[in-house]
Amino acid sequence: MIERKIRNTYIEIVFIIIFIIISIPLWKYLNQKLNVSLAETIKAETNLELVLNNKDGYDNVIVNNAYQIPKKYQVLLIADKDCNNELITINGINYQLKDFLAKEENGNYAYVLATNTVKGSRNGYKIDTNLSNKNIKYYYELEELTDF
Repeated sequence: MIERKIRNTYIEIVFIIIFIIISIPLWKYLNQKLNVSLAETIKAETNLELVLNNKDGYDNVIVNNAYQIPKKYQVLLIADKDCNNELITINGINYQLKDFLAKEENGNYAYVLATNTVKGSRNGYKIDTNLSNKNIKYYYELEELTDF
């Protein structure tokens, strides 16, 4: 009878050791998965907001970050035609679009108008495109940048 209890105790100890050996990597894996999921959720909930309006003949482009997390961004002007020789006024300063970083994607031309960081506030840009060709269709896009 005592031998049987000792044998059962040994079996229980072996099961507990096996359970611990299996559970440690499982808990590490689940913890890592939870942390990644949490980081993705926080990133999705703290996105920047692009607010556009047109007052007094200007395009007002506002980048809003309602969170105390610094976010780096780019404001892009997307045009359906090449606008390198066109003038643009941003916050009262005149520029030629050829002076900005540009790339062609899917038949559209993307010009990087501003690269900046915002934390818990808004950054605004008062833009007058001064396009000589009024048939050019354009719009603004906001692109969040991540530093690794």
